[in-house]
Amino acid sequence: MRGAVLRMVIAAVSLPAALGAQSRIGGMGPDGQKGKPGRLSRDMGITVPKIVNPVNLLIERRLEVALTDTQFARVIVIKRLLDSTNAPIARKLDSIQRLYKPRPIFSSISPERRDSIAQAHPVVMDLVAEIRENISAARDSAYAVLSARQLTTAQGLESVAEQANTTAELPKRGSGPPLTQPIKPDE
Repeated sequence: MRGAVLRMVIAAVSLPAALGAQSRIGGMGPDGQKGKPGRLSRDMGITVPKIVNPVNLLIERRLEVALTDTQFARVIVIKRLLDSTNAPIARKLDSIQRLYKPRPIFSSISPERRDSIAQAHPVVMDLVAEIRENISAARDSAYAVLSARQLTTAQGLESVAEQANTTAELPKRGSGPPLTQPIKPDE
């Protein structure tokens, strides 16, 4: 019995020391990198920017904009057309983003990966621009069914969402769906 207790005490005392040896020695982590514990450097990868979709905002904020049932039905038709137009583009963006997601760097980034990311970046920007053009055309169609007061409210909501998107912080509000539309392939 004493031997078992003694082994447990020795294990309890030596375990933290053994684990400590696995972390930082002289400022270096187990990954051989200096920096904060648990944080590895990441390569640049490709990040797709969030895009504000005013058509979705009209649907999400239907009560604030005071859409009638007829207006709401028209906006839904516009949204479905927009989603089906943007779906193949969004799938391409999703594939590129998955292929070039930022990942931990254990050594230097290979020149091939760096060149590949550099070539993919303009492709992503072109695809994002195409989605924005489609959203702009759909927004114009959706705004055409609104009254002047509703249009002012919708434009205000869009401006708040754009501002929140640029500052990367959504405004504080009650519970509900987000103001921005993350790009998803199956919406």
